[in-house]
Amino acid sequence: MDFMQERCDKITNLLNRRELERKLDIEKKRENKRQGLAEHENIDFFEKTFTAKKLEIENDLNSSLTMDSSKLANHFDMISKNILNLQKYVAASNLFLRTYDIKVCHQSLQELSSKARELEEKVLPKKKFGFKKKTMKSPPKHEDIKLNGHAKDEVDFCRRFINLNDNFCGYENKINETLVLENSKVFKKDVTLKDLECCVIKIYGTPSTIHMNHLKNCLILSGPVSTSIFAENCTNCKLVIACQQLRLHSSSDVHIYLHVTSRAIMEDCKRILIAPYNYKYDGMEDDFIKSGLDINTNNWTSIDDFNWLNTEIQSPNWNILKEIERVNDWNNFSLPSG
Repeated sequence: MDFMQERCDKITNLLNRRELERKLDIEKKRENKRQGLAEHENIDFFEKTFTAKKLEIENDLNSSLTMDSSKLANHFDMISKNILNLQKYVAASNLFLRTYDIKVCHQSLQELSSKARELEEKVLPKKKFGFKKKTMKSPPKHEDIKLNGHAKDEVDFCRRFINLNDNFCGYENKINETLVLENSKVFKKDVTLKDLECCVIKIYGTPSTIHMNHLKNCLILSGPVSTSIFAENCTNCKLVIACQQLRLHSSSDVHIYLHVTSRAIMEDCKRILIAPYNYKYDGMEDDFIKSGLDINTNNWTSIDDFNWLNTEIQSPNWNILKEIERVNDWNNFSLPSG
């Protein structure tokens, strides 16, 4: 009897174990199915959300064509923030996205960013030096021209600057010069600095915007800018700037001493070093008040790199400038040659 009972117990235990294994196997298959469905549901939700946010940005870009010009700076600031938030959303969803999905999203983001930049340049054009062409029925010969005792080249020079846009000031095509823009010249105006090499530019006062393009081995010292600073194609420069928003494109080996109350955005840049703004001049505190910038709010370490979507690791394209390497006295600073 004991033998038979022991054998029955073994059979019962075996059957129970097999039944348990069968149930566990069924539950495992169910869980795998649920995980598969959840993954597909996440992808579907992501695609719907991404498409909706992308469409919203595209609508905002299209609306800028008919928007009042006084609202455009803040409007494009909002668009930049929305593009960045969409980039972060893609980065946070990388765990369940397929490689192809990520590639498509990156392409869409690059297209949005490029369209925003091109449209911004179109509706907020960088004003260039030049003069309006005037029709002359019978232009006199060069050697015969005299006007109030001045030679033709002097007259042309005066005409050129008389016809400059009243809201524009700046410099272009300069090499090895120290250039100064006083408060009265820049107040609420757009400043353009273009094609400068080995130049020191000092800007006192409160410009509305500053546009920089193709600067090489230059030092820019600027008072507070009411809205945005746009810089591109800058190489081996030092920018000591204060603004609501900074946009830096296609630049390298730039040291930026920055005061920014909103955000700093960079794209296609490398070897950018950041330090806090430390420019000082008489009346600077009053200029901050006039500009509308909060002198006590500085987000100089918050840099958004459009070429770096990893939210957990800082972009390798920029870093903080070591204190020992920072310039503390700009009055006695000299640009290196070349």
